Amino acid sequence: MSSRRRRRPAALLIALPLLLAGCASAAASNPGVDGPPTAPVTPPPVSATPTLTSANDKPLPLDAYLLNPQQASEVAKAQQELVSRCMKRFGFTYTPPGSADQQRDSDAPASRVDGRYGHQSAALMAKWGYHPEGGIRATPDVPGGGWTTTPEMAAAERGVSDPKQRLGPGGQVVNGQTVPEHGCVGESVKQLTGAVNGRVGDAQTADDIKFSTLKNSQEDARTRAVFARWSQCMKGSGYDYPDPLAAVGDPEWRRTALPTEREVRVATADAACRAEYNVVGVWYAVDYAYQEQAIKANAPAMAAARTALETQVRAAARALAG
Repeated sequence: MSSRRRRRPAALLIALPLLLAGCASAAASNPGVDGPPTAPVTPPPVSATPTLTSANDKPLPLDAYLLNPQQASEVAKAQQELVSRCMKRFGFTYTPPGSADQQRDSDAPASRVDGRYGHQSAALMAKWGYHPEGGIRATPDVPGGGWTTTPEMAAAERGVSDPKQRLGPGGQVVNGQTVPEHGCVGESVKQLTGAVNGRVGDAQTADDIKFSTLKNSQEDARTRAVFARWSQCMKGSGYDYPDPLAAVGDPEWRRTALPTEREVRVATADAACRAEYNVVGVWYAVDYAYQEQAIKANAPAMAAARTALETQVRAAARALAG
C-alpha cells in the first residue's frame, strides 16, 4: 500500500493496516484507478431505514471495491513471501519487519476491514468500554524489525543501498544477480499488481470514497438529527457529548491499557441510547446512500479499482500456493 496518504478528516473509522511498512508498493499512481473522486454535493435520498443496533453483518456498496480482512491478510502474506523468495535468489534470508498482531473484536465485520460506526456490541461495550476486546496489547520491541541490513541486502531489497532513499532504480549486481527496479519490493509489487509502480492494497479512488462518504454521512442532516437525540439521551445519564464520535474519541480512554469504570459506564449508556434512537440504523442508511451515489459518480475509476483488487487477490493466491 502506498505510503503517500492524504491527510484524513476526523472520522470514526476503526481500521486494520494492510501491509508491512518495509514492503509497501512503490508510490505511484495507476491511471484510471488512482484519481480524486467526484465529491457529491446533493444529499442522496434514503429509500428505507432499517432498525439496527449493529451494521457489522450488513453489506455496504463499497465492500466489493475494497479488500476484506481475509484478502488483506493474504495480500500482505503474499507480498512477504514474494520478497523473501526474491531475496533468496540474491543469497539472503529475509526476515520481514516485525509487526504486532492486529486486534479485531469478535463482532467486527467480516466483509470489510474497517468498522465505520464505532463500537456496536452492547455486551462488549459493557465489558470493555471503548477499548478493543481484551484491552490494548503491548507492541513487541524488535530493534530494526528483526532485519539487519547490509548495503548489499538493502540494494537487493529496495533497489538502493542509501538508507535515506526508500526505493531505487536497481541495476546493481549482487552475488552475481542483477537487482530489479525497486529491488525485491518492486518485484513483489509487479507480481501482485502487474506494474513495478503499482499500488498494493485498495485503489486510491476507493480509499478516498471510503473516507469521504463516511464524513458525508456523519455530517448529513438526517444523521445529525439522530445524533442530537442521542446526545440528549446521554445527558439523562449524566454524560455530555455532542455525538457518538466525541464519546468514542474521548482522550481519557487512551490513557490506560484496560477500560476504567467510568469508561464502561459511558459506553454502556452510549449503547443504550444508540438502541433507543436507532442511531446505527439511520447512520447506516445514510452512509449506504452516499456510497451508492459516489460509486455511480466515479463509475469508470471504480470499475478499474475492482479489476485491480481482483488482480491482486488472484496474484496473492498464486504466490501463496507456491
